[in-house]
Amino acid sequence: MTENEKLAVEETAAAPMGEQDAAAEAEKVSAEKSAAPTETPQDAQSEPVSDFMNNPDVIAYIENAVAEGIQKALKGKPPKANTANATEQEVKQFEKMTYKERLNLFKSNPQTYYKLSKGG
Repeated sequence: MTENEKLAVEETAAAPMGEQDAAAEAEKVSAEKSAAPTETPQDAQSEPVSDFMNNPDVIAYIENAVAEGIQKALKGKPPKANTANATEQEVKQFEKMTYKERLNLFKSNPQTYYKLSKGG
């Protein structure tokens, strides 16, 4: 029972009315019931995922969006890797590092760690 129906029942019980008023009120309540949607908003909006994914327009949209994303990702120049050997100064600094400092370097920049740990 909805809130409107509850209020209508409470009003009819609280005030005495004649037969015509009771019949009119009953018609009003039944009209409200028939005017109320039979589906909940959630049911009206949801459709099975399988039906959604079988829609060719949806599939075409997804494929186009993926292709555009790939093209956008491939634009530009790739980053250059630092392939230079470690300088003598860098190796000396690495040798002075504590174990925790070396561990942090390993976690933050493993390429540099390997380059310095091999001595160049």
